[in-house]
Amino acid sequence: MISALLIGALSGFVLSVPPGPLSAAVTKHSIIHDLRAGVMIALGGAVMDILYILVAAFASSAIVAWLVDFVTGNGMMLLAFQVLIVVLLLVMGIRYMRHSPGPKVETRILKAEQAQEDKARRLGYSSPFFIGVLIAVANLASPTFLPSMFSVVSYIKANGWLSRSVEDNVMYAVGFGLGTVCWFALMAKILVKHRRKFSPSILSTIYRFAGATFIVCACLLTYHVAVSTKWSGL
Repeated sequence: MISALLIGALSGFVLSVPPGPLSAAVTKHSIIHDLRAGVMIALGGAVMDILYILVAAFASSAIVAWLVDFVTGNGMMLLAFQVLIVVLLLVMGIRYMRHSPGPKVETRILKAEQAQEDKARRLGYSSPFFIGVLIAVANLASPTFLPSMFSVVSYIKANGWLSRSVEDNVMYAVGFGLGTVCWFALMAKILVKHRRKFSPSILSTIYRFAGATFIVCACLLTYHVAVSTKWSGL
């Protein structure tokens, strides 16, 4: 159960790094208001992340179980699946590192965040926590959001890092939420401490950090594939 919690925390931390409306909200509220405001937005988003991961772990358990059995039952399929994940991480990492988001992308992210904040106020809620919840709910509109959750859970189970027990899946979901909070709390703390040094293009810096994070993860997974694959049995 402890390992499931730690793996979930690592997953939540890494997947929270790429910039989006929640990052923009934490950035804005941390700089304009204080650390507590930024952390409360992160908590709201983390609560929804826990629910999404539970859905990914249980609602489609038959699909995930079939995929895991299919992949782990064939050495070549498992290797191909692992290589695919590494390639995707490298591609995303290089893309984040090389391409500046530009003013249009940053404007779109900020507008999406502002729209959810305005919606929260129209509903009579102005607390940062509720804004975080609403932004996380809006993520469901993204066609890649839930599939990415399913892919992460499938990959982790395919490698035997997470069992199918109810307890482990719940602990993984809780850990995922903790990882989300840890990333955004760390980001908020840095922003508050050095708010005078940051330019308005802070999202560009986060993009580069996201790229570096994905590349590091790709390298670590490559090492895992190299040492854990039974090459003679392929």
